[in-house]
Amino acid sequence: IYTNLDFAKNKKIFLAAGRLTKQKNFSYLINEFANFNKINKDFILIILGEGEEKELLNKIIKQKKIEESVFLLGYKNDIYNIMKRSSAFILSSLWEEMGFVIIEAAMNNLYVISSDCPNGPKEFLNNGENGILFSNNIHNSLCKSLVKFSQAKPEKIFKDKLKLKKNSRKFNKFKHFLKLIDIIEY
Repeated sequence: IYTNLDFAKNKKIFLAAGRLTKQKNFSYLINEFANFNKINKDFILIILGEGEEKELLNKIIKQKKIEESVFLLGYKNDIYNIMKRSSAFILSSLWEEMGFVIIEAAMNNLYVISSDCPNGPKEFLNNGENGILFSNNIHNSLCKSLVKFSQAKPEKIFKDKLKLKKNSRKFNKFKHFLKLIDIIEY
């Protein structure tokens, strides 16, 4: 229904994706985006996924009166069309493995803004050198990161995306296969 993104005309998109669970911390993301939205109306937030927190997230969206700025689009098999149209990918997880969704985002030329949650995103973003890291679940930390991104010079964003895309090559399936072979043969 939303694959053509007509509703996002003339807007920049922040994208998030994952199961709608406590781990992914989408309630924090929506609250922080609501604060950002008070000072910058140029962006909308799209969240892809299904899960047990969907009703809670819809309730927060209604309470914050941001129904025209935050969209829960459900599960999508192919998110690449939405990634192509998005300005940045946001990972708001409380904990995460490497987070293959941020690797996919980087490979699709998306800027990545991530929580500093344990186990992966910090390493992938080179401690914030190749994207923006915010303090996990801290009030206003993500909002400040969204402001920082929205005010960044296009050259800086381009350079960070390029570094991130190069870094994503280290994390593809073939590289993991080669490492696994080394471990097995050792």
